[in-house]
Parts: sequence; structure tokens; C-alpha cells
Amino acid sequence: MLASGSMEQSPLPTTGMRGGLGRTLLTAFLILAIVPLSAISWYATVRERQDVQREVTAKLAAVEVQGHQWVERRVASLAFLAVLPVTRENVNTLVAPPGTSESIASAHNTAAARDALYLQLQSLLAQDLAFGSLAVLDSEGDVLISVGSTGVESLPEQMPVLEPSQDVAFQPTSFYGDADVGLVAVQRIVDRDSQTIGWLAGRLSLSDLVAALQATSNLGETGEIYLVDTSGMAVPQGQEVSSPGIDIALAGGRAEGLYDSYAGTPVIGVYRWMPDLGLALAMEQSQDEAFATADSVTATVVGASLVVALVTAVIAAVVTRQITQPIVRLTKSALDVAEGDLDQNVPVKSRDEIGILAYVFNRMTADLKALYEDLEGKVAQRTALLQSANYQIQRRAIQMQASVEVGQVVTSILDSDQLLEQVVQVIRSRFVYSHVAVYTASDGGEHLHLRAYAGDARPFHDGMISVDVPGPVGQAFREGETVVETHPIPITVGPPTSYVSSEVALPLRLGDRVLGVLDVQSTDEEGVDQDDVSVLQSVAHQITIALENARAYDVERKAVEQLKELDRSKRRFLANMSHELRTPLTNILGFSRLMMKGISGPLTEQQQGDLQIVYQDSQHLLGLINDLLDISHIEAGLMELEFQEMDLAQLIQSVMATTSALVRDKEVDLYQEIDPDIPKVQGDVTRIRQVLLRLLANAAKFTEQGSITVRAWPTEGQVMVSISDTGMGIPEEDQGRIFEQFEQGTLENGRRPNGAGLGLALSKQFVEMHGGRIWVESEVGKGSTFTFSLPLDQG
Repeated sequence: MLASGSMEQSPLPTTGMRGGLGRTLLTAFLILAIVPLSAISWYATVRERQDVQREVTAKLAAVEVQGHQWVERRVASLAFLAVLPVTRENVNTLVAPPGTSESIASAHNTAAARDALYLQLQSLLAQDLAFGSLAVLDSEGDVLISVGSTGVESLPEQMPVLEPSQDVAFQPTSFYGDADVGLVAVQRIVDRDSQTIGWLAGRLSLSDLVAALQATSNLGETGEIYLVDTSGMAVPQGQEVSSPGIDIALAGGRAEGLYDSYAGTPVIGVYRWMPDLGLALAMEQSQDEAFATADSVTATVVGASLVVALVTAVIAAVVTRQITQPIVRLTKSALDVAEGDLDQNVPVKSRDEIGILAYVFNRMTADLKALYEDLEGKVAQRTALLQSANYQIQRRAIQMQASVEVGQVVTSILDSDQLLEQVVQVIRSRFVYSHVAVYTASDGGEHLHLRAYAGDARPFHDGMISVDVPGPVGQAFREGETVVETHPIPITVGPPTSYVSSEVALPLRLGDRVLGVLDVQSTDEEGVDQDDVSVLQSVAHQITIALENARAYDVERKAVEQLKELDRSKRRFLANMSHELRTPLTNILGFSRLMMKGISGPLTEQQQGDLQIVYQDSQHLLGLINDLLDISHIEAGLMELEFQEMDLAQLIQSVMATTSALVRDKEVDLYQEIDPDIPKVQGDVTRIRQVLLRLLANAAKFTEQGSITVRAWPTEGQVMVSISDTGMGIPEEDQGRIFEQFEQGTLENGRRPNGAGLGLALSKQFVEMHGGRIWVESEVGKGSTFTFSLPLDQG
């Protein structure tokens, strides 16, 4: 069967396709079970750790409050003792200056006052064990009386400095030589006039403070509380410590959260700066101990999740098996159908969706079997149509290729006869026509000439027919429209073939003119359809354009040959006439010079003036002839320069001597600005002299007063020469054309100056032949500057 054959060409991977649905369902069940449990476990763990962290942080923050309360109780005890009237009176008695009436009157009470103060201090020391020692000092800081055994002698040196607005202050300090750190508290004692008469000082043990806070903190086995002074010394550790939290607290900040302790242990810590004491309070508990409960809960949740996942996997496996077994059977039957076996019937064992799918599958296989039986006939029919369409497509492709080849021919060949021969051969071979011919109209349009043909037989006529001849060719030329005729065709033009079934005549039309006719004859029984005609019309249009291009090319070629001949005649004329003119001019110059010297006899003043005019005009005419000869030599490529080492400074000086005669009768000064380091250059001395003389002569001609300056300087591998004048200047519109042959600027009155306009053109040619360039900068009324460059290296 056709279906079986098509399936055999592309076999399906039946083994790899089975079992995929079961794995997909099982994976989906596991994902639906594990992902929510994992998310819940993660959320519970995070929340438990956050709760533990907040709880521990709250405990540690409470310790800070207890620390402040401990210090405030000590301050209250000192303040209470300092404000007692008996304390004030006893201190007044002890600090009264000797020789005063107060000291004499109360001398017998001094011992009593001392005893009373001693008893007060001893009583406070017994009531508050946090004090290691107490002392009363006078306003100068000398001890009046003290109790206790811890650092009494050093109290005056360790007392903090109180501001006038302060009544109490603290100063951390070390006890004598031991490692314990103390805290000195000082309370001001004032008289009835609020004047300071002494100090009440007490030494507190910071180790006791830390121990008290530790005892009430309930931070577990790893909880640790300690104080750190500004130097980094910790109490009760007795060593310098450092950690990120401690650094924040010592900087006056507040920190709490997860940190590393000074020993590198991960802890939950609270760090506070106590400004009254000048100490940092650090409270820490190990994260391992704090999060132990949370980790236990996490382990329990993870274990429960694994158990649930395992149970889910078992249930999913059972459910998946129940679902996939019928589908696997259905899949196997579908694969058999795909391989061409349409005799498949899946048993229907349930009334659920899978049962319905099996029922529908059975109906589908039955319909497919019926359809496949009818398919072979339709495929054969469609194949025949497809082959016909392919033939037409191939034919159109060949025709389009022929059109492209014709386009290549018409764009690459300019000879009309060769062009038409190539075109008819391409059309006949590509389109498979029996006869192809191209006719072109005569000059009068009365006849058609057979210019090229390709076919089985030679035309019977002699190559020329009248435009009035009957048939498609004449009709197409007369009407300017495409003519298509089918069998029977009256053969009046072309080869005498009786088997021609169709003929197409296409006018070669260019605008309103018809240049000729493209005639095509075919022996194909199907004839020529509209698509063939469209392609042939495109080819005819290309032939028309090619013929017109060939005609234009022929006209242009003839015009170019005429121009070349005119140019050769011009050069011969210039060479011959220059030679013929120079000979009599030389005689005129020679005889006029001899006559002016008086060799032929004395001359009158009038004769002398006339001869001077003749001599000057002859010189001008000879210079013009020489310029024309130079230009003709340059254009013919016959001008050769004689390069030699040239001293440009010396050449400029010699030219300036000649130029001085040109401005002898004018108020014009000549200047030279030649760089002393200017190097010698390679060049033709005669041609560079001519350039300098022409530029200086122009400057002298157009400068009535002012100055003419010649400058020369080296720069970047070349020598620059400029001639500047203060003359009338050149209009901007004339600056671009004065270097062209026979072009001149205009004077102020609109007239052209004397001369043929060859001097600057020759100067430009000579400079460029040296490898340099020349340009002008000018402003009307202010003068002009002509500058040219000569390269130092002519290689």
C-alpha cells in the first residue's frame, strides 16, 4: 500500500517512545509533593531561626538595662551620702583653713567630724558590696578620709574631671597592679551656697558588674557578657579583643544580629556604647547553642518531608501504572497503524476518558483504511498534474534564463550585426522555436531588412521586404502591436515550411518609433501561450534598447574619431605655424635691434620710438608663440624637464634684478625674505625661472604703488615660494579659473587685461611637473599672494 510504503521510508522509534508518560506522571506527583513540603520546611526553619534570634536579642538587650540600673544604684548611693547635711558639715569642718575663726572654734570637733565621716563611709561600704573603697577628698583632690583596701592611695590620680554642670562622673581604671579593671565614681559635695567643698569618690569593680549581669542574663552555657574600654581591653577577660560588633560599639554605634566574636565563633550579639561609663557593653551567645532547638525542628520537618515523599512515590507509582497501561496498549496500536497495519482494534475495558479514546481510535483506524484505499488513485492523478506543472515551470525557467542571456548579450556587444546574430541563436536554442528572425526598418521606413535569422531553412527572399507585405511581420511593423497567428498560417515571410503551427511577430518599438520586428515561428502543437508572448515582449524590448545603444555608440565613436583628428590637426597647425612665425619674428627682432643701434644709419626720434614699439610687440608675440609651443608639447607629452641641483635663493635674486626694470617707473618697492637655511632642490632652472618671472610680471602689471615681496622657506620635505603684492587683487569668482588656459581675471571696470591667458596655466603645468602645486590667496583692493611648492626629493 502507498501508506505502508511512505511509513517505511521514515520509521518511528517505537521502543524509545514507550514508558515516557509513566515517568512524566510519577515525576509530576513527586514534584507536587516534594516542592510544597520543601518550601514549608524552608519557611518553618527560617521563621524558627528568626524567632530564636529575636528572643536571644531581647534577652541581651535586657542585660543592657540591668547594667544601667546597676550603675544608677551606685550613683544614687553616693548622691544620697553627699547631700546629707551632716556630711556637708563634717566636710566643712575638715576643709576649714587653719587660723580662721571656723577652724579655731571647731578644732575640738575635727576628730569628731573625721570619726563621723568614717562611720558613714564604712556603713555605705557594708551596705553596698559593689564598692571596693570609698573616700572623701577636699576640693583640691587630697584624701581627707578613706575606707576599704582597694586602691585608696591612687584615687586622686584616677579621679575623672567633672564639668561645672556635672555632679557625678565615672572613669574606668585599673586596680594597682592586678589585671582587674575598676570604675571610679565621683560625686560633688557642695555647701549651702552651692560651692564645691569636696568630693565623694568610690571605686567599683567592673568584674562584679559583669558577674552580676552574667548571673541574671539566662544566656545558657555559651552566653558571655563583657565590657571593653576604648583601648580594646576586655573585662573580665583581661586581654585586648576585637570584632565587627565591638568596633561598631566603640565608634559610638549600636549593633545587634549575627556576628563573629573576638574568638572567631559565630554568635548572636548585642553591642552598645555606654557614654556615661566610657565603655562598650558586649553580650553574646553562640549560634550553635541558640539555634540548637531550631535545628532540631528543621531535622524533624525534613524527616517528615522525606516520609511523605516516599509514601507519595509509592501511591504515584500505583496510580501511574493504572493510567499508563491502557495508554501503552493504545500507543502500540497507533504505532502499528503508522507503520501501515490498519487492522488494529483496541479492546474497550472502561467507560472513562481512556475507554472513549480507545473507541474513537477504533473508528479512526476504520476510516483511515477506507481513505487509504481511495488515496492511491488520487495520488496518481495529482502526480500527473504535478509533472505537467513541473514541465511548465522548467519551460518558464528556461525562457527566463534565455531572457537573462539576451540581456547579457545586449549589454556586452555594441556591434549591431554581431548583437542580432547572438540574440536569434539564443532565442531559438532556449525557446526551441523552428525559426527566429530580426528585421530592421530602412532609413525611409519603406522596407524591412533581414538583419539576422536562425532556423531549419534559409528564407526564400533576398533579405529585403516591403512594409506592406501581408502577414504578421508587416502587420506588426505597421500597427506597432504584437501579432499572434495560429495554423493555418499563410507563409509569406520566412522559410517555406508547411509544418509551422503558430507565428508571433513583435514590433521593436522605441517610444513612437518602430525600429523593426522580431519574428518567431513554432512547430509545437500546443502553440505559443500568453506567458511565452510576455517573455518574448521583454526580449523584444531588450533588443530595441540594444539597437538604440549600438546606434548611439556608433555615432559617439565617429564623433570621437573626428575630435581626435581635429586635435591632431590643431597640434600640427600650432607646430607648423609657430615655426613659420618664429623665423620672420626673429628677423624682425634682429633688424629692429640693429636699426635702433644706428648701424643702418641715424634715426629720427620718431623713428626710434616706432622701432621700439615694433621691437616690444615682436618680443610679446614671440613669447606668446613660445607659450603656445610649450602648451602643445606638454599636451603631447613631449615636454621633458632637465633636473639639476638648483640654488633657489640665487635664482630668486637674479629674477628680482630683472623684475626691478618692470617697476622702475612706479612707486613700488621690491622685498626679499629668504630663509638662510633653505636647502638646494632638484629642478629645471629654466622652467622655475619662467614661473618666477611670470608671477613677478603679473604682480608688477597689477600693482601701481606699494610693494612686491618674494618669500622662500623650507617646511616638511618641501620648499615654499610665495610672491605677494599690494595691487588690485583678484575677485573670488575668478580665482578658480585663472590657472586654466586662455582664462583671465577681470579689471575693476569689467574689462579683461592684456595677454592671452597662458602664463599662469604654464606656471601651473611646470610646478606640477616638478611634483608641487600652486595656488592663490587674494582679496580685492588689498593684493594677491601666489604660492607654489617644490618637493626636496624628486625620487
